[in-house]
Formats: sequence, structure tokens, C-alpha cells
Amino acid sequence: MNVRLPIAFAASVLIGWVRVADAATDPQEVIFVHMGGNDCPPCVAWRANELPKLQASEQFKKIRFAYVVKTVKSPVPAAAFLPAELRPFKDQLDYASGGRSGSPHEAFIVDGKVYDYWFGVKRADEIEAAVAAILNGTAYPNSRCLKRTGGGDRSCEVRVPRERES
Repeated sequence: MNVRLPIAFAASVLIGWVRVADAATDPQEVIFVHMGGNDCPPCVAWRANELPKLQASEQFKKIRFAYVVKTVKSPVPAAAFLPAELRPFKDQLDYASGGRSGSPHEAFIVDGKVYDYWFGVKRADEIEAAVAAILNGTAYPNSRCLKRTGGGDRSCEVRVPRERES
């Protein structure tokens, strides 16, 4: 009997199983959310300077971008004022924001769950690095916040520590 045949079969089954396991952990949908309006100077500057860089990047083209017009004095807008694609996530965005007003608010939603939520803007290269980490399953470049505090500071109440490269 040829021993190579069962070994080759076992190897192909194992490789197929590993690919299925990898596919189960690959994100299927990533949305980058930017909430801010024209009454927010950092928001206006970010849309003018950083957003075009992101839109030109290959990593950013692999995800969806949702822009929400939000005044500085308002929290996450009511569902009626959110883009249709974000309405299913309204409760999660409210929770993650801690009910805070201010602008801008930014977030990643990965496979239907808030993955990271922050106040303030990030540079295009920082967002690209985060997108690459999410899509490639590598260490996220900073700690993630799942819920901001409802107080007057910008701290995080529910934090996922920064992942370390192995």
C-alpha cells in the first residue's frame, strides 16, 4: 500500500481546515465612521486634508466610509439623521460614545460591532495602519475603546489593551 496517499489526503484536509478557520476570523465588513460638522474646525480640516489621502489609499478602498453630519454640541445624532447603513448600529454608537457631545467622534465598526471609538481626529497614516491591522488580522496599533466615559474628560471606560506583536 502506498503510504503517501493517506498522508497527502490528511495534509490536504488539514490545509482546508486551516483555511476555513482563517476565513471565519477575517472581517467581512469594516466601516470607518467620522462624525462632525462645519462648526468644528478640526473636522473641516480633517475632511480637507486627511480624507483625500485616505480615499487614495488601497487599504481604505477595501472598507466603507460613513460620514455623519453632527454639531459640536450634539451627541450621536438620532437614527433618522444617520446614514441608512449606520442606523442598525445606533444603540452601539450611543453606548460607545458614553452619551458625550463634542466633535469629532470617530469609530470603526467591524462585522456589526463597534471595534474602536474615539474623540478627535487621527492622521490618514494612523487610520491606514489601523485598517491594515483589522484587515490582516495583525496587532492593532493602539488600545481600543469600546465605551467612552460620560464625564467631562476624553477617557475610556471600557478599554481593550493594545495587542502585542508575537
